[in-house]
Amino acid sequence: MKVLMMPCGIGMGHVSRGMALASELREKGAEVAFASYGSGYEMLLEAGDYEVAKLPDIKFYGNGSELDIKHTAKKSLDAPFILLKSIYNESKIIKQFKPDVVVADSHYSVPITCKVLGIPCVMITNELTLNFSELYPDEKPIEYLENGLKRFITDVSGLCNAILIPDIQNSIEIPSKLEAITIFNGAILKNRPEKIPDKIKIRNNLGLKEHDKIVLVTVGGSEFGKKLLKLINDASDHIESDKIIIVTGPQIESDFIQNSDKIIKKKYLDNIMEWMKLSDLVISLAGHTTTMELASIGIPNILVPIDNHPEQAKNALNMEKYGISIINNLKDLNPLNFAANINNALNDSELRINAEAVRRKFSKYNGNQNAVEIISHYANTNENIPDN
Repeated sequence: MKVLMMPCGIGMGHVSRGMALASELREKGAEVAFASYGSGYEMLLEAGDYEVAKLPDIKFYGNGSELDIKHTAKKSLDAPFILLKSIYNESKIIKQFKPDVVVADSHYSVPITCKVLGIPCVMITNELTLNFSELYPDEKPIEYLENGLKRFITDVSGLCNAILIPDIQNSIEIPSKLEAITIFNGAILKNRPEKIPDKIKIRNNLGLKEHDKIVLVTVGGSEFGKKLLKLINDASDHIESDKIIIVTGPQIESDFIQNSDKIIKKKYLDNIMEWMKLSDLVISLAGHTTTMELASIGIPNILVPIDNHPEQAKNALNMEKYGISIINNLKDLNPLNFAANINNALNDSELRINAEAVRRKFSKYNGNQNAVEIISHYANTNENIPDN
């Protein structure tokens, strides 16, 4: 069985899901290769575990902490050319690797390519609808763009054999046209939570003290997290913790973060879920994979969604409903009030109780196993999705 993974390369969450599935597919004897771009491509190269091909870059624009949809839209006037370029490159890679099935994680040109080549395609995505026009209620061009993208995503996703939502039941809205091929699969994680050692054992293994208060700060692979990291750096002296572990991701240099006994700087952590579990509080952007990791392990957290990023806003609101997360807006924060928010969260017993309840809820799903079974099915057949 040959499986080609083609995840979106913006951030690290999409590739992280792909690597989680690739590991389990290999255990079943599958040959797995990847194709991606951006920080996802860099992450795959750094891991060095798989054959990796480079896809054309897709970029979002902003000022370091805020997604600028209007500017991104203006910069995307050549989108039809980029789409054709992507399809051309994907076609070359597929013909060279000759996969039995292609897995596309939120990379929407891939189903077109697979349909043309007659290759089964499984889509993994946590977003099938858009609502960024709400941010610009008086901008008709933005509304038209959103409507066009919604139709595009629905039509393209409909070319897939199956669509897997890496979340629990009813976590997102499903267009009626896609209901028949869509499955709420459960979170797809690099590590099964029940296989991760307990908090004290992880701390002992890493040379950290058992009773220290530890805060983990991670912004994944997004360049939009730099302002959050700068704010944490400035607030660090006022944060009532013994250690602050700061994970910058591959696109952010850490030279602006102070060197101190309190701060531990990391560029990338392959076992990020272990580092989450050893922590008393996690501070992060609101990428979907990160929120699923936090919910599945059951860790109290503060989420700071990228400004003007509708998907991250949705992710954060879902986590807030679970009672596991406190949501902060970066524009409202300064070092002193952010430190106060962090200190309050560190001492919030209700957050810890809710986090444990959410962990139990998510433990009912085995998203990796579910996804691997479906991918394996389509590696051997091009039929419609089996009844579930």
